[in-house]
Amino acid sequence: MDFPPRLASAPPRAVLHALQEWEGYVVEINRDDFVARLVDMTAGLSHEEEEAIIPLEELSECDVANMTVGSIFRWVIGYERSPGGMKKRVSQIVFRDLPRITERDFRKGTEWARETIRALKL
Repeated sequence: MDFPPRLASAPPRAVLHALQEWEGYVVEINRDDFVARLVDMTAGLSHEEEEAIIPLEELSECDVANMTVGSIFRWVIGYERSPGGMKKRVSQIVFRDLPRITERDFRKGTEWARETIRALKL
């Protein structure tokens, strides 16, 4: 009896279940850590309310080398479950490949907001 060839399937992957998630940007880089302003995505916030000092050892060597003031990242803390069922708690920081926020961008955004408030007579 001839059986049809077995279809190749993707190997099982680990799944991350987020418990807490922030989006942030770097405001200061020190020798052993960096300071970041954070938006709590888990709480559904849309503006920064928190500041964190994060050890550089939390990052990959590549991220440390490429990080600059204004770099944007996502930070997730949660449980990772392996295909075999093992569960471990993880902290994962992923830098976005987006243009960094500059002081000029911030000033332009602030001025735009002021002009909009004046135009709407708020």
